[in-house]
Amino acid sequence: MIDQDRIVSSFCELVKIDSPSDEEEEVAQYLIPVLENLGFRVERDAHGNVIASEEGDDPLLLSAHMDTVEPGRGIVPSVKGDRIVSDGTTILGGDCKAGVAAILEGVTSVKEDSRKHRPLQIVFTRGEEIGLVG
Repeated sequence: MIDQDRIVSSFCELVKIDSPSDEEEEVAQYLIPVLENLGFRVERDAHGNVIASEEGDDPLLLSAHMDTVEPGRGIVPSVKGDRIVSDGTTILGGDCKAGVAAILEGVTSVKEDSRKHRPLQIVFTRGEEIGLVG
């Protein structure tokens, strides 16, 4: 079952990490141990993308990008009712860190509930905001 508090917490942690295009390394370093703890084999490709895989044939691919547009440094998220907002001096960084958080929560939920599923491959890319260079 999806844990609302956990996904909100994960999203807020992610948006606090500055990651404009070409500066996604800190997000990658955040994601690698999370994915390893979920049982994935994690590697990086020549472009700096994070690729997490489970053993098996015919995997289901999940993907999101790690970079954000500017002004995306020093994001201070806060929860106001049923919304997550920035303090107004920056973007929120929801594109695409909401996707990253959703993937992490979905996979965590599947693993916690021991649900049967196809093998998964997760690709977190870099450089999407500057032309899909990752």
